[in-house]
Amino acid sequence: MAANLQSENSNRGIRYYVSQYWQENGDPRSNGLPLIREGPWPTLFVIGIYLFFVTRMGPSMMRKREPYQLRWPMLIYNTLMVIINGYFLIQSMYWLDFGRELFNFRMPRLNELKLHTNEAKEFIWSCYLYWLTKFIDLLDTVFFVLRKKYNQISLLHVYHHSVVPILGWLYLWYRVGIPAISLFSFLNSAVHVMMYSYYALAALGPRIQPYLWWKRYLTMIQIIQFILLISYGVAVFIVSDYPSGPFWFAASQPI
Repeated sequence: MAANLQSENSNRGIRYYVSQYWQENGDPRSNGLPLIREGPWPTLFVIGIYLFFVTRMGPSMMRKREPYQLRWPMLIYNTLMVIINGYFLIQSMYWLDFGRELFNFRMPRLNELKLHTNEAKEFIWSCYLYWLTKFIDLLDTVFFVLRKKYNQISLLHVYHHSVVPILGWLYLWYRVGIPAISLFSFLNSAVHVMMYSYYALAALGPRIQPYLWWKRYLTMIQIIQFILLISYGVAVFIVSDYPSGPFWFAASQPI
């Protein structure tokens, strides 16, 4: 009897932390959104499938196949990503209040949040949609696998695409409105506009290649982005009360 009761309490505790905990804690403005309220499990599941495909299933499937050309799918995809990232580049400028929020180093307090205003709802949904686009980014690696461009699937590339959706979920669930994340969105969107523009133009064929001389600067721009994010992140960490665990997890995020 006692053993059964203990087992039941244990199962109840597990069920609580699997689902209910995530709805009762975190940011009340966003912890009820689809894929947020269920906890980190759906995000981790998608990332698990992504990792399995790009490291095992995809290369195995392509071993005896010729690389797919995918010219038009890639042109459409990259053009769409230019538009999406251009939109969120503009949105992130509003999130940062055109730079003024960068000087706000305080962690947003739950009792200070504006819960039910139209402005808050629009802001939450905008951040939520931006997070969803990080799952679309996973197609980058899928295209590399299908085209057998394995030299472009570096450890840092896979790590970046795996970690960003997890960080995005943590941001949406824990506390929306952290300026450091908005700065990441701004810089990341700007870099992605340039990167996807290059990919889209390159998909048009060799006649366009002579006009893509600026490709050599993409790596330099990404390094500058990384330095800016790390410098700002360290400054925020020193003068604020941000949790150290999520901070160092985010700081480990390469470009």
